[in-house]
Amino acid sequence: MPPRRRGRWLTVGVPAVLAAALGISSFLVLGVSSLVGGAGLLSPLLAGLGVAAVVGGGTGYLLRNRRPQPVRLGRSAAEIPAGTRTMLEKIVKDSRMQRRRIQRMQRRARGSAVTQILQRAETLLLRIDTLLGSPVLQSRRASDADVMMLEGMADRYVPELVDALEDTVGFLAPTTTEAARARAIENLHSIEEQLVVLGDRLDRLENDVVSGVTRSLDVHSEFLRTRFTDSAEDPLLDR
Repeated sequence: MPPRRRGRWLTVGVPAVLAAALGISSFLVLGVSSLVGGAGLLSPLLAGLGVAAVVGGGTGYLLRNRRPQPVRLGRSAAEIPAGTRTMLEKIVKDSRMQRRRIQRMQRRARGSAVTQILQRAETLLLRIDTLLGSPVLQSRRASDADVMMLEGMADRYVPELVDALEDTVGFLAPTTTEAARARAIENLHSIEEQLVVLGDRLDRLENDVVSGVTRSLDVHSEFLRTRFTDSAEDPLLDR
């Protein structure tokens, strides 16, 4: 699942309330002291504004929604075939663009069904990014079936389903006719089912990648076992 995004009440509301409360408190305390000492209110006002700015900015920074780490496409261009690097960079760009779009929709989403579908779509894109960071995928050619499948998901399949979701949500309003709302609900189910199909395909690809690593480890382990067992039994090593 994608990291749960904090709502605006937390990322904006809490910093604003804290900034206002502490800023006003500082102004009142310093203002009383200034009046008692016969000074003006300008300095306490500026001090209160400064406290509000520091507290609000610092709290907002700490509570901000952090972006996922960018995908690393190898340590150098020589490690990835040129055509593959171009393809992977395109997939990364498409995935990032769609995630931003989904996040904008999540801020406006109403209803658990729509939110769940958006989370599922975002999860698919994050899983694609994870696969792109795999050396196994990065070593393949751009024409590889799995690489092309990931490109299709990020560039066409997921965006088209998000398009359909965007066209559907408006018909879920209570003011919509019952027939139109029922059809919109059917569309939601269809969109979710198709996202599940894409998720199942990613499951198989992830398992293939992990199984390939496992087979390589098994071959390497057998080589080491045979190599060092033979060396231990070599009489030349005892001289």
